Amino acid sequence: MTLVQLEYILAIANYGSFVEAANSCHVTQPALTTQVKNLERELDIVIFDRTRKPIVPTEIGSQIINRAQEVVMMSKSIPDLVLEYNADVKGDLKLGIIPTVSSYLVPKFINRFNKYHPDINVNVQEEITEQVIARLKNGELDAGIIATPVDTKGIVTIPLYYEKFYAYLAKSHPLFHQSSISADDLVAEDVWLLKEGNCFRDQVLNLCSPDLEEEFKGHFKYESHSIEALKTIVNVKNGLTLVPELALTDQDREDQIVKPLSDTNPVREISIVVNRQFLKKRLIDSLAETIKESMPEHMLDAKKQEIIDPLVKV
Repeated sequence: MTLVQLEYILAIANYGSFVEAANSCHVTQPALTTQVKNLERELDIVIFDRTRKPIVPTEIGSQIINRAQEVVMMSKSIPDLVLEYNADVKGDLKLGIIPTVSSYLVPKFINRFNKYHPDINVNVQEEITEQVIARLKNGELDAGIIATPVDTKGIVTIPLYYEKFYAYLAKSHPLFHQSSISADDLVAEDVWLLKEGNCFRDQVLNLCSPDLEEEFKGHFKYESHSIEALKTIVNVKNGLTLVPELALTDQDREDQIVKPLSDTNPVREISIVVNRQFLKKRLIDSLAETIKESMPEHMLDAKKQEIIDPLVKV
């Protein structure tokens, strides 16, 4: 039994004629007839009732034709599968990454990923979470890297790592000499936040007092999505803020301007997100593994830590 034979019987069933079926398959009628007879002989059944005009399948012939349609359809999907596979190993990979992750994460994995996939052109675009999700759903991005969980439909989440929150204080701040900071220490007069719309800002508010957002109304705002800019303004204004673990530098630790949180053990979950109908699966899986290989082992498991919800609904 061959795919050619199955294609021939499908053509006969469609046209009801050996002659027309042969024409559609671009073979001679005797060649097509011979192949069908060989198949019938191999299966020891009659597929078509040749006494009727137009020709119709026998009862068992109808069942065979139904199976033949499935087999031929699956065989034709193989080139599509190969195209998808090839698309995974060369071409473009468009990534949307939130600003509070991008500048800290990309340098950790990009050289290793480029080494694994030298024919891939990686295009990283900084976007806030809502924009990443919208562009994924529109097919403008292959994948996103955001803080999760996110309340949305049609998106698949692949967790990557978990990073702790730390307090970042100016050296002149009254709490600077404390070894740790509690949530009760985070008052509106001192705490600096990122621009509204940034999910890290929402996580900080979620972590702190529910009333903290209201307390910020009327205070001076520094409109930025950059944690580094936030650090600078904290130093200038003698305040404090919260920063994610990857944003900490060796100098920050040496100067003791970052403090753990004493009364809670919060982390934010960072994940790859893709459209549910995404292609380039092998490449996305490789990206996830490469990022995990680039992270400290203690950041790969949330364990008993509290994952802070970014409160994003799109």
